Amino acid sequence: MAKPKTPVVVDTTAGTKAYALAAQYKAELDPRLPAGTVANLAADLTTLGADPLPTPPPPTPPVTPPPTLAEAMATAVTLITAVHAAIRGAQAKPEVRKAYGASGKTPSKEASALVADGEKIVTQAQANPSQALTLGILPADVAALVQALSDLTTAEALAKGPSGAVTGKERRAAEARMHDAVARISGAGALAFATNAAVRAEFAALRPMKGL
Repeated sequence: MAKPKTPVVVDTTAGTKAYALAAQYKAELDPRLPAGTVANLAADLTTLGADPLPTPPPPTPPVTPPPTLAEAMATAVTLITAVHAAIRGAQAKPEVRKAYGASGKTPSKEASALVADGEKIVTQAQANPSQALTLGILPADVAALVQALSDLTTAEALAKGPSGAVTGKERRAAEARMHDAVARISGAGALAFATNAAVRAEFAALRPMKGL
């Protein structure tokens, strides 16, 4: 019987640095990144055997534990259905309701379907903020939904737990997504801190990475 191949070690240095910077400058970067970018990067780093935060952060006040999968799903459902209700209440045209996903029933049993529904709202609201305002959707509502989707993605990854049998295909996919996330975080950080040379340099330093 052939021996199982030893997984190729993936250099996750830039990935962990990107995650740490994204966590440090969360307020500045979140609005510039697709929903779930940072949470998905954490999940992919875990898949690749890296700790997203290898060094303990400075002492901070007690942090509220992350929501469970059930809690995260409930929050996402609450926000998504509320947005859909606002859209219907505003008597939006059918094409607008469709763009926001308000034409069908909101999924409530599968996290992936729920994330897809939420991302549809975020994408449309961010692409056409003036339209969102006419529907009663404020930037704060979109920000709350982005956070809820991030929490949901993280909760789902934690619920699945670390897998001891990650396939080569899964590792390659995780590595590719990690590279993409590093590029997005690097670019977003460089723009967010365009006039802050020191911080901008930290984000720019993420770029020299294989696969980018």
